[in-house]
This record gives sequence, structure tokens and C-alpha cells, in this order.
Amino acid sequence: MNHNNAAWWIRYLLVIVVTLVLGAALGELAFFQKTSLPALKLTAANLVRFLGYGSALLLLWLLSRRAAHELDRQGGWQVQASRFVLPLATVVIVPAAHPVLLLLLGGLLGAELRKIYDWLFILGTLAAAIWLVLSLYQHLELLLESLRKPSD
Repeated sequence: MNHNNAAWWIRYLLVIVVTLVLGAALGELAFFQKTSLPALKLTAANLVRFLGYGSALLLLWLLSRRAAHELDRQGGWQVQASRFVLPLATVVIVPAAHPVLLLLLGGLLGAELRKIYDWLFILGTLAAAIWLVLSLYQHLELLLESLRKPSD
């Protein structure tokens, strides 16, 4: 991979880190913590954290899509490896989104809605895990075969 090909993922990672740091830092400011929308039971601190962490998760998803596309374009064993990128990213992103979305919705969820919310994320995480396992089942043998072949 040449320098130009590597620059895109470095840019994504840098923006993800800055977004996480800004979300956390701004959320700690006293005036963000003291300012709220009582009707939504939402503080400005939780809103800015949601925006920061949620944006970081979205950027991680976009990074994963781009990585899968770049691997696919390279041919060889990378084509098969590209089949695992999105399922693996989804296994990470879906459970990570659970507490992030709670920053926005937490004050609005009663006990029963919270159970439904939790179960939706459990089912989403299990679906992502099944997607990853199915991808491994369908493509792992082809990946291993392509790694054994000498590259042209």
C-alpha cells in the first residue's frame, strides 16, 4: 500500500479521535452540565457527548466501508478479507451505540421502554455476530486458499 492509499485511513482515525476527545471534553464543561431541556430530560452535556460519540461511531462505520472497498479493489487474498470487515465492524459498533443512544434517550425511557431498548440492542448485536460467523463460514476457506497461492 503506497502513501496515498494509507492517507485515507489515517485521516479517518484522526477525525475519530478528535471527535471522541471533543465530545468528552465539552461534556465536562460546567455550563454544558448545568444547561438542559427539561421537557426532554436532556442536558447539553449529554447532547454534546451523544453528538461526539455518535459521530465517532458513524465515522468508524464509514472507515470500515472504505476499508472493505479498498481491500476488494486490491484483488488477491484482500478480496476475501474484505468480506469480514463490515460484519466485524458491526459487531463492535452496535453494542457501542447502546450507551451512546442512551445519552440522548435515557431520560425519556421508563422501565418497560428501557427493557425493549436493551432487547433491541441485544438482538442487533446477535444479528451482527451471526453475520460475522456466516461471513467467516462462506469466505474463510477462500481466504486461506488465496493466501496459499503465490501472488502474481
